[in-house]
Amino acid sequence: MCTIPPVPPPPPPESKPSLISPTKCAPDQDIAKRNFDVCHWALDHELSQACEKYHVCLNEAPFKYKYKHFESRIQVGPTCGLVALSMLCNDEITPEELLSIAKMEGYSNNGEMFSCENMIKLTEKVFNLTEINNVKYELRRGGLFSKETIEKLLDGAVLLVPYDADFNHSPCLKKGHTAHWALVCGVIIINDPGEAYEDPENVYVLCKHGKSRYLAAWKLAALDASNKNLMEFSPKRGGEEWIYILPEGGIGGDRGLRDQFLLYEGV
Repeated sequence: MCTIPPVPPPPPPESKPSLISPTKCAPDQDIAKRNFDVCHWALDHELSQACEKYHVCLNEAPFKYKYKHFESRIQVGPTCGLVALSMLCNDEITPEELLSIAKMEGYSNNGEMFSCENMIKLTEKVFNLTEINNVKYELRRGGLFSKETIEKLLDGAVLLVPYDADFNHSPCLKKGHTAHWALVCGVIIINDPGEAYEDPENVYVLCKHGKSRYLAAWKLAALDASNKNLMEFSPKRGGEEWIYILPEGGIGGDRGLRDQFLLYEGV
């Protein structure tokens, strides 16, 4: 008599690979689920999360770094510059109040700020209104990726920088068509730069802006290149029903945004 062997048990189900890399946190991942084997040098959770997300100094502490925390704010409409300034002021003045002042002074219609000169004028008015004292601020033309600017960041300075924002809000080169503002609130020097900061891979800046609640870590050289490419107002924006205020010479002119930024010391 022939004996039929028993049917073997089914194989265990294959495990699906995780969509999240073990060394890269999703922005909204709970702190309890983070990989504490990386970025252990960054005691601040927000800084640690940013470095983990952007793969900066995962396993070793950087040569030097400086970071100042500012509360995040999400912009409503084209108010990125006003939101960045409000964050810098630690919410002593709201973006809505800044918009009222900017419209009254003729700097903006909808929240857009396409002039660094007007942004420095707005800073002066806001600091007087809120009685923010002992803060030095100035408009810089050129020199974003320079030894002087980097050392000022290491000393605690912060910047307001216009740049072109990519789909993920990181710096890109679109001739100013996606012009955006970022608050630069820190810097990371990965390796000893010696006497000069010449390596574009060696310097990261820590940034906040109005389209994300999370701290970003971008290469300073990339932000500098994006700042230098702000040549023209987007033709698509020109076709919208909103009317924007542009400086004489456009955003690529001396009174615009290209190759300019604002530096604040003592914030």
